[in-house]
Amino acid sequence: MKIREKCSVTLILVLFAMVLFGACSKKDGAEQAASNTSAEPEKVYFYAWTNADNMKPLLDAFNKEYAGKYEMVYEKLADARTMTINTALSSGAPITVMTQASAFDLRQRADAGNYLGLKQFFDKEGVSYASIFGQSIEQTQNFSGDYYAVPYCNNINMLFFNKKMFDEAGVPYPDSNWTWADFRETAKKLTKGSGANKVYGAMVDVAHPDQDLNWALIAQQKLGSFWYYSPDFKSTRFDAPEMKESLQFFYDMLMVDKTSVPLDEYTALRLQDDIVAMNGLYSGRYAMWVAPVYGCLYLNKSYGEIPPGTDIGVTNLPRPVGSSGPVSVTYTSTASIPANVKNPEAAWAALKFITIDHAELFAGPKAMHPGYQFKSVEDANAFNDIIFRDHPGLDYDMAMKIMPLSRALVSKDNTIIQGQAKINELIKANMSLVFNGEMSVDAALKDLKTKGDQYIAEDLR
Repeated sequence: MKIREKCSVTLILVLFAMVLFGACSKKDGAEQAASNTSAEPEKVYFYAWTNADNMKPLLDAFNKEYAGKYEMVYEKLADARTMTINTALSSGAPITVMTQASAFDLRQRADAGNYLGLKQFFDKEGVSYASIFGQSIEQTQNFSGDYYAVPYCNNINMLFFNKKMFDEAGVPYPDSNWTWADFRETAKKLTKGSGANKVYGAMVDVAHPDQDLNWALIAQQKLGSFWYYSPDFKSTRFDAPEMKESLQFFYDMLMVDKTSVPLDEYTALRLQDDIVAMNGLYSGRYAMWVAPVYGCLYLNKSYGEIPPGTDIGVTNLPRPVGSSGPVSVTYTSTASIPANVKNPEAAWAALKFITIDHAELFAGPKAMHPGYQFKSVEDANAFNDIIFRDHPGLDYDMAMKIMPLSRALVSKDNTIIQGQAKINELIKANMSLVFNGEMSVDAALKDLKTKGDQYIAEDLR
């Protein structure tokens, strides 16, 4: 065969092979595409302790937005206790997002390497943690330059009050910029009766070990985040004048003025239960109650029949001496990504959806303020409407007017480890003695300073 003929045959064979390969490639590609279309979306598992029925709108919204890519599955925890969450994290379950209520637990889990650092995701999106959540939360959540949780709510303490009791006593409603001195005088005017029929001007938890120990509110407002630690975290500040001012103020209200519910009555009536506490407010047991924003939730009929004529107002916490405007103490509940998560990008999509993009679907139904700062008054009003609507007996218009007002926020989340566990237990023990009349204000604070410094030194060693 001539060379030209050989080349022609060879060319024909090459062309035939190319056509055949192309056909096979198209067939393989079509089969692969069909395979990808039929593949199940990747599951992401969200762990929290909220009733499963209340999670349906969140799941539906997420699964619609990420249809074909991710599918959110909700796993209900029995409760928010340390052991419950730690057991789940160590179980080997495919957890994508885990929630927690304790800042101390969060820090321990982060230090133990249980959680993924999240700064990488904020950096990738070109935003800072502080720009979204504010300086106070950033300060408490910054662990050596990284962040291991995102707050899904920021529980801002407010003051709820029984408007009917104010009206009957001829006392003006609290101004949004009032002081603690105003609060004390108002409580005096609203306190009346004696014995079992006594009506108190206020109810402020000060010493119950399961609650917020609000004897320190003024100190927290003045000293800011990490309120009982010195700036270098190597000692305590229980000898600071702000500590004496705060504890003495509430001691005087309970033990001298007798205008706030005393500790023994508080415990006997189980007022540490927020449902019971709101009932005490609208039933006229006391006229004012310090509680987080979500306190309005307990005006729902599902928590008990609301008496006709119930009229509950809401306003800012009193501001401390020296402050030019309202200051509120807050605390967060947070969500984290386990360090061993298989798909960090999927986990971040779920975490961001729950805490930032659609907080109205998780925090909103709980009547909780979101963790992030609102970008506009319109955004604030839209979310506050979710919080305050459909609560019989709440002055909706007053609540909507008060909440968008400017106020400084101080987070009392304590993510410092050294000494904290022992100090917190000592605080509970000493405050119980103080408000039972068995220990003086000065003795309690001196004991806290001496032993607190020892606890910190021991842990640092």
